[in-house]
Amino acid sequence: MTENTRYWIWLTMGLGYSSPKPKYLASMYDDMKVLYDGGESELRLCGILTEQEISRLLRTPLCNADEVISKAYLLGQNIIDISEPAYPQCLKSIEDPPAVIYVQGNLPDVDNLNTISIIGTRKATVYGVRTAFELGANLSQEGFVVVSGGALGIDCAAHRGVLQADGITICVLGCGIDYDYLRENKAMRQLIAEKGALVSEYPPGTSPTARNFPQRNRIISGLSQGLIVVEAPKASGSMITVGCALSHSRDVFAVMGNVDSPYSEGSNLLIKDGAIPVTSYKDVSEYYLGVSDDDKARLKYDDEVISSVPTKLRASVDSTKTDNKPLPSHNTAVNLSDEESRVYYTIGAQPLHIDTISEKSGLPVYKVLRIISALEMNDLIVNTEGRNYAIK
Repeated sequence: MTENTRYWIWLTMGLGYSSPKPKYLASMYDDMKVLYDGGESELRLCGILTEQEISRLLRTPLCNADEVISKAYLLGQNIIDISEPAYPQCLKSIEDPPAVIYVQGNLPDVDNLNTISIIGTRKATVYGVRTAFELGANLSQEGFVVVSGGALGIDCAAHRGVLQADGITICVLGCGIDYDYLRENKAMRQLIAEKGALVSEYPPGTSPTARNFPQRNRIISGLSQGLIVVEAPKASGSMITVGCALSHSRDVFAVMGNVDSPYSEGSNLLIKDGAIPVTSYKDVSEYYLGVSDDDKARLKYDDEVISSVPTKLRASVDSTKTDNKPLPSHNTAVNLSDEESRVYYTIGAQPLHIDTISEKSGLPVYKVLRIISALEMNDLIVNTEGRNYAIK
């Protein structure tokens, strides 16, 4: 952590998580204090912030960042900001890297080690759990750092396999590291911190919410060279992570499962559309450790198939989210007030929780609720589930 870190935390508080803008600002400012000290004028002059973002940053006191730093220090967490040499370059290379990451334990040198993610469904079968455990154990013995998300099912099995083999694993959380998420896994997380690292972009005390986990998935992919999907339904968080991996130009592997199992429908579909099939940990270790580029090509079938893999996989992943239906777009002909427009154009084709809408629009929740009711009455948005909304 450096003096600069407090300004990166402040920036995250104003911009929110998974914004691509910290990466651009890092290329523009060696010292983020310059942006902060410049106030409204500098925020406008940098040229990449919206009016809503500028407004939120101006309303965010720097002392809030100092409080986060104090909490992290008391909890023994290290904070690494995007401008530091210790920040993983592989993570920095993605489109929307977190401005800061919180780390409990010792973050391995993922830029110079073979690093693989193992992911899959929470509702794993006995076969899936056994396979994830064995992959984690065997790949860690081959020298791989194994990354996963600490969730029930496949994630936990992979972590436990690594720990059983005395290997190194990274658990990327969708909440603050100190939050007692899944109490039954508390002992496992403590061991991970001793053998590797717990990582989160969320400050201490942040509770897990539904929107955190899709955001978390890009970090799992960003820290890895490749991604193994063990078991995954066709529409699942694992397929979101595959989409991240494809965007990040990471290798995608998938374990073959029973053709009649709904828990293997997504992973089998990935293989059909060009993912590298996994029948043993050796398929992965040989791909990275003992196979020439020509042999890698043969692992991915023939040259014609290889060239189409990213496109086919992307189409496969996208189909699980859209069912091949065209995405809705905003109705630009409708008459809206300024505040209604802010809320309406914050909401997109993918559902957003009301808290996120409030955060992104810069309006308090009570105002957003009133505006959402009006937009629903005008048939412009729809409540997808809970308090999540999308345009129609």
